[in-house]
Amino acid sequence: MTRHLARAGALFGILAAAAGFAAGTRADAPPDSVLARYHLDGDPDDEWKLPKALDEISGLASDGDRLYAHGDEEAIVYQLDPASHQIVSRFALGRPAVKGDFEAITVVNGRVFLTTSNGELFVAPIGEDGASVPYQRYATGIGRNCEVEGLAWDPGDRMLLFGCKTPRVRALAGRLTVFAWSPERRAAPAVRLSVVQSGVSALARKQVYPSELLRDSATGHLLLLAARARVIIELSPAGEVLAVASLKRSWHRQAEGLALARDGALLVADEAAGHHATLTTYRAAR
Repeated sequence: MTRHLARAGALFGILAAAAGFAAGTRADAPPDSVLARYHLDGDPDDEWKLPKALDEISGLASDGDRLYAHGDEEAIVYQLDPASHQIVSRFALGRPAVKGDFEAITVVNGRVFLTTSNGELFVAPIGEDGASVPYQRYATGIGRNCEVEGLAWDPGDRMLLFGCKTPRVRALAGRLTVFAWSPERRAAPAVRLSVVQSGVSALARKQVYPSELLRDSATGHLLLLAARARVIIELSPAGEVLAVASLKRSWHRQAEGLALARDGALLVADEAAGHHATLTTYRAAR
């Protein structure tokens, strides 16, 4: 009990220190808004009905040239080619592939990072087609504070960013929170930003539970995808809500993955949810 209260107290202290992050909102997107580049209220430019192996696709990541995805039960990573609608290759972490509740992926300098909903992190080199690659496993400690969905890389701080879907401690209740954790120092996780949920939910017109996190390298803005609410929220590095965009129900039954391609296209992955898993492409309008 004492340890739990100490953790909660530490989180309250972090949130108080980060009060400047809190809950500014904007009705009109700023000129550098990422979401303003796309017509997400219309039809996508392309839709790929994914193979059954990706019925439970849970995350997307792009290293600029290549696009990667994974399911939610095994650490199998797929390289996808949206242009040809083909799986280019697949490799597994471990032999047999590690099992777990995998929720998000990012790729950094030839290494793949996978996180489970409890914040357990798996790190491995990108493998050849059909390969089983060695991996390292790290307990980040984030799972004690929240259920994780979403993973991104901040190269400036050399930190991994974890999206918090559902808070598990009172200090984070009613907030949208992003944690930061260093794979080099492996110290305790820190709150990168925390936004009051009510303001975001009012703009989205629904309660928001993030299912993916993406960082735009050009602006540093964070995009939080929320499957249930069918919205994408754009946050500044300081935590200001810059824009909220809705996704059409007819195209997005359960959006779980988000990535930006080198040509600026926004890619959204949806689980099958009783139909077909899909990868949809939205070309930048400007």
